[in-house]
Amino acid sequence: MNPPVDPDVRPRGDGEALLARRMIITSGVAALAAVGAAAASSAAFGPASTLSLLPDGASPPVAPVPTGSAPKNTPVPTTPTPSATPTNPPSTKSPTVGVNPPTTQDSRSPATANPPADRDQSYANPGAGTGTTPRADTPSAAKPATKSTPQKGSSAPEVVSTGVADNDQTHAHLLSRATFGPRSSDFADISTLGIDKWLGAQLAPSSIADPDGTAAWAAFPLAKLSIAKVRSSVKQYSWEAARETGQATLAAQIFSKRQLFEVVVDVFSNLLNVTTPSDSVWATAPDYANTVIRANALGTYAEMLHSAIRHPAMLTYLNNEQSNKANVNENLGRELLELHTLGVASGYTEDDVRNSAMILSGRGIDYDTREFRYWPERHFVGPVATSFFTDENATADGGLAVGDRFVSVLAHHPATAANVVRKLAVRFVSDSPPQGLLDRLAQVYLDNDTAIIPVLKELFASDEFWSAVGEKARRPLEDAVGAARAVGAAPSDKLADGAKNLYWVLQNLGHAPLTWTPPNGFPDVIGAWLSASQTVGRWNMHRGLAGGWFKGLTPPAKLSEQLAPTAGQTNSQWIDSISEHMIGRPLSDTHRAVLLSYLDADGSAEAEAGDAWQVPALAALVLDSPYFQLR
Repeated sequence: MNPPVDPDVRPRGDGEALLARRMIITSGVAALAAVGAAAASSAAFGPASTLSLLPDGASPPVAPVPTGSAPKNTPVPTTPTPSATPTNPPSTKSPTVGVNPPTTQDSRSPATANPPADRDQSYANPGAGTGTTPRADTPSAAKPATKSTPQKGSSAPEVVSTGVADNDQTHAHLLSRATFGPRSSDFADISTLGIDKWLGAQLAPSSIADPDGTAAWAAFPLAKLSIAKVRSSVKQYSWEAARETGQATLAAQIFSKRQLFEVVVDVFSNLLNVTTPSDSVWATAPDYANTVIRANALGTYAEMLHSAIRHPAMLTYLNNEQSNKANVNENLGRELLELHTLGVASGYTEDDVRNSAMILSGRGIDYDTREFRYWPERHFVGPVATSFFTDENATADGGLAVGDRFVSVLAHHPATAANVVRKLAVRFVSDSPPQGLLDRLAQVYLDNDTAIIPVLKELFASDEFWSAVGEKARRPLEDAVGAARAVGAAPSDKLADGAKNLYWVLQNLGHAPLTWTPPNGFPDVIGAWLSASQTVGRWNMHRGLAGGWFKGLTPPAKLSEQLAPTAGQTNSQWIDSISEHMIGRPLSDTHRAVLLSYLDADGSAEAEAGDAWQVPALAALVLDSPYFQLR
């Protein structure tokens, strides 16, 4: 077969490419769904065994789910230490804290009908919201949690012990979840280090040399500026710095070797969402991303929450700078309870929302500098009481300290633990993570003063994680970044152009980083992203990335050169080499036959060197398939 004379003519025509996509996806969905459902027991990961993908037609085993012990009430610290030192001394009266909600709910409570814990749970379980749901404020522990000293992305690798055998299958599963998409170098790194050492290094990101990640941020200099420097660098209300923050985030996701850190940053960017860019955060978005989310992603949630509820980006995004004692704005007070801490199903009431807003009144900004400022004259003074916190709130000057104590109690509340660990489990395990795992993770969160690293270590050592093969699907962001990494995109002097181009593609797909408009962050389950237009948009994106059409997101050598048939290689072997490069494994016999049909080639015949021009189309078909889309 000869390549087309005109280089702009697409290989074999768009019609045949579309047909091949339909064939490989149709034939692959059932098999890959079976792989996704294949939950190998913990014994399957013993030293003498492997996690094998199912052959065609095989029935998957059913994974045992560890059973938990009876739920236990967990005391809440009554005097947690805020991460930020209040500018005013705390009042002498200590707040009264209780772990249990009122026995009677306010009729306006959003939790009266036992709704899903959050929007993701609603998407993942359309029938959720009926019947009895275990209370989030009484997590159980299926096994004793190990308490460790909280770390904040330390420079020394953490000690991690997963108890999992090192083999190609376990490596592939971990890389599919703990990265935005593995490169061939990631497979080499984890094979050299082993799972435990690789995870330990990823949990200490500063221990990993990361010149490509540094180059990604350097390509967007406005994204690293302080509030003051943004104000002096761009016109007032310009979105330039805020938009560069999202584009730099995307570039880091593509190029950084600190992949687990970038994935965790994405989780918390959505949990504490501030729409970027937008008018309210034109000067403050870079500082919010860097000093609130990125600085605390592997620290403690309490510190991250304290930083967020004092940051001008969050305060203006949720209108708290407009709140005053005469006219309390409830936006931040409500979202703090509903999204950032307890969760909609925890049982808080509308009175709790009102009191939360009154406690936070006075937190605003200096309108000249755009920096945080507490305005005592705007703070509501008088007793405040929620179902879990009370304070005399006796003085305006002491109002900031009251708010800090309130935020600390919320950060350490068992319902917050349940909410935070669910976000992590949904990202790393499945759209509907097992309750036993959530209970154990919540206990680890509470036992370790809200530290994130111990939660991640417990998660990655769990049977539930290792048996959840193929139970997550790529959203547009993971699809785009994973595809760019799969084709081997390398940093160049066009890096910024490449990231910007992909950013606009993701904008059209509804998933450019940090751009979600409502305060609840991007949904993290596949039910929110299923549509025909999404599918076609992704296919086009794969075609562009594999074909090298995104300048700045191309590999050092064209795929058609890297993956050209070698002497003596059969067509089947050639397709396997392309698949291995793109997804780290060969296709099944059935699915390889689909691509052979696309080539109109005999699998046992020697591949022709002149067919190298077909590589981008074949690579794109692999990215279109469930082999890549399920992770």
